[in-house]
Amino acid sequence: MASPASPALFDQFARGWRGYVLIALIALTSGLMGAMRVPVTDIDEARFAQATRQMIETDDYVRIRVQDAERNRKPVGIYWLQAASVNALHPFVERLNTIWPYRLPSALGLVLASLATLWAGTVLFGARTGFVAAAIFAVGLLAGVEGMLAKTDAVMTGFSAVAFAALAQLRVGTTRPRIVALVFWAAAGCAFMIKGPLTLIATTLTLLALWVWERRAAWMKPLAFWPGPLLALSITLPWLITIGIVTDGRFYTDLLLHEVGPKLVAGGDHRHGGIIGYHLLWLPLLIFPATYALPAAARLGWTAIRAPRNDDAHSAFRFLLAWAGSIFLFFELLPSKLIHYTLPAYPAIALMCAAGLFAMRGKRWRTTHPAGLVLFGVFGALIVGIMAFVSTFMPGYLADAGVRRAVAAGLIGALTLGAGIAGLIMLRRPTARAAVLVACALVFSFSLRERLLPEARSMFVSNEAAAVMTRARLMPAPDQAFWIVGYEQPSIVFLTRTWVRLVEVENVAQTPIHAGDGMMIEGRAFDQTQAALRTHGLEFEPVEQPARGMAIGRGEYMTLNIGRARRIASGVSADGPRSGP
Repeated sequence: MASPASPALFDQFARGWRGYVLIALIALTSGLMGAMRVPVTDIDEARFAQATRQMIETDDYVRIRVQDAERNRKPVGIYWLQAASVNALHPFVERLNTIWPYRLPSALGLVLASLATLWAGTVLFGARTGFVAAAIFAVGLLAGVEGMLAKTDAVMTGFSAVAFAALAQLRVGTTRPRIVALVFWAAAGCAFMIKGPLTLIATTLTLLALWVWERRAAWMKPLAFWPGPLLALSITLPWLITIGIVTDGRFYTDLLLHEVGPKLVAGGDHRHGGIIGYHLLWLPLLIFPATYALPAAARLGWTAIRAPRNDDAHSAFRFLLAWAGSIFLFFELLPSKLIHYTLPAYPAIALMCAAGLFAMRGKRWRTTHPAGLVLFGVFGALIVGIMAFVSTFMPGYLADAGVRRAVAAGLIGALTLGAGIAGLIMLRRPTARAAVLVACALVFSFSLRERLLPEARSMFVSNEAAAVMTRARLMPAPDQAFWIVGYEQPSIVFLTRTWVRLVEVENVAQTPIHAGDGMMIEGRAFDQTQAALRTHGLEFEPVEQPARGMAIGRGEYMTLNIGRARRIASGVSADGPRSGP
């Protein structure tokens, strides 16, 4: 399936090392957009960052904790990468609650995934198709956002893409199969340290699907080269043994009882359920701008499915269908569903979309181009609507300020989308259309993550609360207790200090709160908390206007009252003010 050599300047550029450099720059730009400006987000990012912060503060790089709660059922790799990033940048960043150093490993994970997509695409289809696929994957909506956030998914996708790219090299044929097999096992071992055995499960399902489909497995034999599995074990086994020892075996029971078991049976810790087809329904939005080429990719995939199993002309598509299909099928059948679960399949889909872009010009397909334009327009308009919605959370004093900002953001987004559609209609060269898609996606990412989200202060109520605490000089310290009642988002812990204590409103009466302690009370728990404080002879004294905004982790608008606990003033009883002289 590799395209013939071409003297064209683009082909000469994409075939050499310059293509890898440009893809790395595109992916790094996509991943870093907003990384330094968007506040820490709930729930997962704040938990990962806080656990890494406690590793650095305690100098304990084996146990994983968020405050006093252990999270040892999570693999430790992402925390080590984040800790290395924070420690390396410590001379430039004084405070450990600055979020962007924790996000750098995710951006580098997106770079790794994009380079692996180019590596796989070059051997499957040629340098041009591989370059286009890597570019549209790197700027994709979901890939870019995950590359910005301090979580596991972008890094795990990077190692997974390397493993699948190694399989692509073995499948097509390489002069150094054992070296490539070692690359596969090293990537699988590193992916295990980031998010457990998901990459091994996905690659195993892919190999099984291809064996059943094609009834040939000779190209898989280099994977049995014995130093390969030994290399993967040397990466994972030392940590597995160490964590088992330091937790007295609790790591394995927690992993089975609280991580694997709930996801397989009950839908996960947070019960993120969904119908079968959930991930497929989200695909056209989350893979934007490759949405335009989805109809062409679907047509190529259907042709490969109908072709004879020994037809070498469709071998690359069978591999990509098995790669993406096994991941989607696995997560569609799981009760637990979150939109980022299927991200490791997106490089394969991007490769099929890039192949579709080139096939659209050479084949007399009358429907794929118009259908692609419709999909691109519909889901692009949805992104424009998200931009307009986010802009309403920006501060303003006029009564109609939110409407004005929404209209302005919508107009800018609509002009960008209109220019993208016009470019796709007017330009016919696949590389030119790919450039339009990449440019449109980067403009959307810049507008949303560099301009709108950082200024949408009301979307990040923890940030607003931390600002109030700083102005009131109430930031927690080791010798000064600070209690947070009714608000459990981990972002507030990361933004303040590990010494804050989260309290359920039902437990306030039994909590040892003293006069002078700092307090934060969520608005709906205010009256009940005040009544509980009176049993201690205390009352809440606000120090400033409450912080108001959205708690993204809960999807609710909240009011956070910030102040101190003080003794009930003279002449006031536990039941309220006294009457009489």
